[in-house]
Amino acid sequence: MSKDLEKFLAARDFLLNVGSYKEAREKFEWPHLTKFNWALDYFDSMAKDNDNLALICADENGMERKVTFEEMRQRSNQVANFLRDLGLMKGDRVIIMMETAVELFEILLGIMKAGGAIIPAATSLPPKDVADRIERGDVKFAIVHAPFVEKFTKAGSVIEGLKARIVVGDSFEQSCEQEDETGKCWTDYKESEKYPTSYESPFITYSTDELFLFFTSGTTSKPKLVIHTHTSYPVGHLTTMYWIGVRPGDVHYNISAPGWAKYAWSSFFAPWNAGATILTYRYKKFVAKDVLDLIEKYKVTTLCAPLSVLKLFTLEDLSKYNFSVREFVSAGEPLNPEVVKKVEAAFGVPVREGYGQTETTAMIGDFRGEPRKDGSMGQSAPGYNIALLNEQLDEVPVGEDGQISVEIYPVKPLGLLKGYDDEQRNREIFKAGWYFTGDAAYRDEDGYFHFIGRTDDVFKSLDYRISPFEVESELMAADPVMEAAVVPTVDDRDRIVPKAFIVLKPDYRPGREAALDIFRFIRDNIAPYKRPRSIEFMSAFPKTVSMKVMRRELRAYDKELKSQNKRGEYEFFEKDFAEELGLGKRR
Repeated sequence: MSKDLEKFLAARDFLLNVGSYKEAREKFEWPHLTKFNWALDYFDSMAKDNDNLALICADENGMERKVTFEEMRQRSNQVANFLRDLGLMKGDRVIIMMETAVELFEILLGIMKAGGAIIPAATSLPPKDVADRIERGDVKFAIVHAPFVEKFTKAGSVIEGLKARIVVGDSFEQSCEQEDETGKCWTDYKESEKYPTSYESPFITYSTDELFLFFTSGTTSKPKLVIHTHTSYPVGHLTTMYWIGVRPGDVHYNISAPGWAKYAWSSFFAPWNAGATILTYRYKKFVAKDVLDLIEKYKVTTLCAPLSVLKLFTLEDLSKYNFSVREFVSAGEPLNPEVVKKVEAAFGVPVREGYGQTETTAMIGDFRGEPRKDGSMGQSAPGYNIALLNEQLDEVPVGEDGQISVEIYPVKPLGLLKGYDDEQRNREIFKAGWYFTGDAAYRDEDGYFHFIGRTDDVFKSLDYRISPFEVESELMAADPVMEAAVVPTVDDRDRIVPKAFIVLKPDYRPGREAALDIFRFIRDNIAPYKRPRSIEFMSAFPKTVSMKVMRRELRAYDKELKSQNKRGEYEFFEKDFAEELGLGKRR
């Protein structure tokens, strides 16, 4: 066993066995690693001759595949040999567009072993975005599920420079002797099954070598390429493992799609860091009842799901299930207390919130054994020293808003990105010994962080600071509301006031009756200074491919309405209901 592997295991075992959050905060230290390949050094040593289940892969048609750690070790070795034979060199970047599948896990491990760097791509990307990622990502290999090959052939001449294109799945009939419209063939992934099940690496993996590269979702600008290294990402996810509370022998299910950082967080590194079994589920359309059946059937013990999924869970009859969940966590979207209460009542365990970014691992969270506070996303993770800073880089007092900032001097947390593919942007985010997240929060007297939103989403109304997330959370408690998004608008006196865009639950219809119900709720439950003065019903919100609401598009749409002196088809103003709401009367 190498010294670097010993250091990694010591850090992992400390977090698996530590007695309290306080002890974890005080005593955890990031291991200093110089030569480390997580797949070769850690996974293979853990997986060799290990007949415990590494993976359960199910789908909506009832298919089920179970894979042991030893089987996964051997198959990923075959994949590594296959890729090297196709010309993959150390540092070559590989774009992957796949749905969740056993093959995806083999491929991720195989690329790591063979020295490649991984660029996940969401299956919803259009061909022009595929071309952009290949070009800006300097991609050398493409590995694609058969149904998405057309996106690559339509991406244009940019794919002609790839060393190899590999297709996964039975529905693609073209063999390696056949050429596609660009004049090059696709190699069948099944060829990898012919290669040896043992693998010897011809190179040393250094801690600074690239491993995972993510294109951000681009809610406010063109997607940036986030670069993580062989230590920053897999080792950094020790904090994610600790936050989830996943342990050896657990069955862990994370509801997320490949192509995004959250899948790597919780469907790959965190559970296998703990030696747990990963459950993954493939479906064309998310059906809450089917997913709940799956959680019950496979006796899932640790579960991770975003707020959007929790909302759909609450529309089902949760009382009929007998769950085995011991730890339930959520990340990706700040939690809404009303939704959480309903889910906790059904599962019988607390839903603990976590916060991180594509650029990080879990760095703030509600940790096991610690009291939770409604509306708070928790405390600093072990290994992360976090402060809230103002524009002068001074720490703000308790209760005041500041930008969430991570201390990177003298020790940079391993969970942080190496940087972007944009040096100007790197100079902006890494400054004066800090990493700046671009998110705003305040901290209470007990050290708990309360999320406010992106720094460019927060706005002033009548001299009050308005957090869109705060108002959205309050609106979510209204019976008709499924989703809410709040942006600034101007009223008939040119004052900046909040406007709420709303997606209704299936049982409600957009119209005057629903609007009046919501305005009544607003006046009874939301402070006057942050009350939305207008609401507009939408069938769905504009979202990024990672399902983040694009408030900038909602702001632009509202601005266009105002410039034309129009109102939306289902837009209603508080003043429309002056009589019903008793406007102008003392309350």
